[in-house]
Amino acid sequence: MLLPFTDWLVMNLTNFDVMYFLQFNVGLNTKIHAIVGKDLRPVAFLLSAGNVDDCTEAVPLLKLLPNLKDCDILADKAYGTKEIRTYLHDQSARYTIPPKVNTKQPWPFDKDDKETYKRRNVIERFFYRLKEFRRAETRYDKRDDSFLAFVMVAAICVAFSILHI
Repeated sequence: MLLPFTDWLVMNLTNFDVMYFLQFNVGLNTKIHAIVGKDLRPVAFLLSAGNVDDCTEAVPLLKLLPNLKDCDILADKAYGTKEIRTYLHDQSARYTIPPKVNTKQPWPFDKDDKETYKRRNVIERFFYRLKEFRRAETRYDKRDDSFLAFVMVAAICVAFSILHI
């Protein structure tokens, strides 16, 4: 789900040179998938069941964004499937995703990519700040829509604390 306060961010997507996406487990069986800008501002969220592969949720999450042209996408190895890479290539987005060790046909991942990949800590810091909200970390809500609403409120609080508002 696209955050309501990020409409102006998405329209000016060129300001977002780099986007990061990752998931983290909540409670016993829920994952939050997120796209975060380089300045720690959240752009989009998606919930999935805990037993669903991360790679199956990446393309629907990226489709929430209207324009990925000339964006740098940084993600971890779980998002390195051919489907995701071809989608990003079709959208004219650059990506830095390292291949898994057991990939049969690995793509080139050179020293410059490794330096770029180090900037992926932005998403880790965002989820660290999101986990400060106990209700978001342990999932007290029974329904997905109320849980996602609280995650959005927590994300807005994180964004405001970053922007010093």
